Amino acid sequence: MKRKVLTVLTVLLMLLLSAGCEKKLPVLSESQIAAADTLGIGHEQLKAMISKPLHAFTPAEIDLYLPYLQYTIPGLQERVKHLARKNLGQPYEIYLLGEYPVEIYDRQPLYCLEKSDCVVFCEHTLAMALAHDWQSFFAVLQRIRYRDGIIGYTTRNHYGEYDWPRNNTWLAQNITGDLAGGRLAYDTVKVDKENFFRKRGVPYSLPEDSLVWSYIPLEIMPEILDQLETGDIVNVVRGYKDNKWVGHYGFVMTDEDEVYFLHSTPPEVIQQPFREVIDAAAASNLEKQEKNAEIEINNKAIKAYNESHEEKKPFEAPEAYTLGYRFLRLEDNPLENLMNETQELRIGVIPVQPEAVKTTKRDSVLRGIMP
Repeated sequence: MKRKVLTVLTVLLMLLLSAGCEKKLPVLSESQIAAADTLGIGHEQLKAMISKPLHAFTPAEIDLYLPYLQYTIPGLQERVKHLARKNLGQPYEIYLLGEYPVEIYDRQPLYCLEKSDCVVFCEHTLAMALAHDWQSFFAVLQRIRYRDGIIGYTTRNHYGEYDWPRNNTWLAQNITGDLAGGRLAYDTVKVDKENFFRKRGVPYSLPEDSLVWSYIPLEIMPEILDQLETGDIVNVVRGYKDNKWVGHYGFVMTDEDEVYFLHSTPPEVIQQPFREVIDAAAASNLEKQEKNAEIEINNKAIKAYNESHEEKKPFEAPEAYTLGYRFLRLEDNPLENLMNETQELRIGVIPVQPEAVKTTKRDSVLRGIMP
């Protein structure tokens, strides 16, 4: 009998504890209630979306939440800030996206909500900040990821220093030179895409190209931080003396007293004071200098060994340095830029009933505020 009573009490205690651990939904403000009523979003639905991180959303919830953001946060940069910070803690995983099922060279899907790497995080955040529902999010995402919005492995923006900026001039402009003036560092890169694709089993013929590009050296960065704005896209430049590339992406976030770097990095999306990021990179570079000096000595010994032996030893790979940063600033009206004579939003989702006209309350409201 005592055991039965103890078992019942234990069960009751566990139920009470679990109930107490459940996250309480927030109380909506008057403005939030008004927005929900205007857009036809249920109050409980809105409470649930406000209370959880973005990476826990379903596509159906994204479809509800994006019009709410368009209605309540009219500024693009502030929507980027809201969405990026709402995704803090999103788990990191590299190489998440491909072209499947459009193509089969890379069988990863065309979008991912629950995880991100640095590029996926930035592109999804930007697409959501520009979009007003799920369909427009998906369409804008593909326009950001692919040249002219044409989905394919060969049209994907593979190179951060070569493809991404030139194919997204409608979205953001390179402001690196404006920030640092004559104190830029320059690099010339050879782009051999045919060889790049061949190594991945993708048959595509393309002539070689080259690019002269610039970045702000790491040591100059503390002097330009006060010129950065929320929503600026960060390109982290990595490499060696004769080989440099854009190796990481993120966003600038500014509050009244601090400038932050918000990015997806193992193990999750985090926000750090930018000054601390710069100091950590400088300290890491000094450590890598010592390691790379040892690797250089080892590789000389390996080279000598390989010259006199039939069986070859592999060379040791040096560690890449953080060399500096580039910055892209969002245009005031990116979607309007796509509607000029030379560019357009080519990706579209065909409605199940092409002749049908959307008549929901939120679509009627959004038609009045969208460009």
